[in-house]
Amino acid sequence: IINGKALYTPKGAAMEYGRIGCNFYTGCPHECEYCYLKRGITGKALGKTDVTLKKYFKDEEDAIEVFKREINKHKEECLLHGVFFSFTTDPMIPETRWLTMRSIVACRTLGIVPTVLTKDATFLEDEERILPLLIATPKQTRKYVRIGFTLTGRDDMEPNASTNAERIKAMDKLHRMGFSTFASIEPVVDWESSMRVIEQSLPYCDHYKIGLRSGVKKDYYNHAETFERVSFLVEVITKAHRDVYLKQSVRTFIGNDNNVTLSQFESLMARTVDMDGKPFLVR
Repeated sequence: IINGKALYTPKGAAMEYGRIGCNFYTGCPHECEYCYLKRGITGKALGKTDVTLKKYFKDEEDAIEVFKREINKHKEECLLHGVFFSFTTDPMIPETRWLTMRSIVACRTLGIVPTVLTKDATFLEDEERILPLLIATPKQTRKYVRIGFTLTGRDDMEPNASTNAERIKAMDKLHRMGFSTFASIEPVVDWESSMRVIEQSLPYCDHYKIGLRSGVKKDYYNHAETFERVSFLVEVITKAHRDVYLKQSVRTFIGNDNNVTLSQFESLMARTVDMDGKPFLVR
């Protein structure tokens, strides 16, 4: 277990994105209606809209030095699992992206795979600092930099983020540049919206993660519809030769459906991958 100032071992659903996480900042301006950080006893501290560097760091220079020391200290684990950015803010908004990019460079220097998840597409317009670093990444190693976008298809619930269409356009550009791309289809707010963004992003997306919305009433999702929609999406994604990971929230929900047989469940899961991108072992 890693418990550093920058690096740490995530727990629960967070681990489904990365076995090693990095948080430099807290706060996010997107104001997403479904944001899990706004709930619970940590809501005031983590659910704020102003972005601030964590108190562990004196400034950004201190933060990057701490990060470099910690990835060297835990190099073996980082080489095995990579590093995920980040759980307490969007790592590619204007306030955070420079430190994120410097960390990506530090990771690649050691051969570590960095993974970034964002709802911001404007970082590709930063021609002064961000785009030059992406272009400077050797073409043969770009596939070891994973850049993902949360896609819900619901711009109305993410008022201050880039639109879903802008995120998909950014994904297209990154894909053509040779970077590894993925989409977090979480939360599924409604199946129509999720299906639409998956179909729109399919030519540019290497990997999908699908997860249900948390903190909602038990009847928010219909069992029969969920199994039908998930089965359809898995078929669409795998036919396009893309990987799909069904998060625990999806697996548990379908597994609790008395109308879904064990054979049906195993047949579905056999077409998916696990957290590490390996074929899911149903038994």
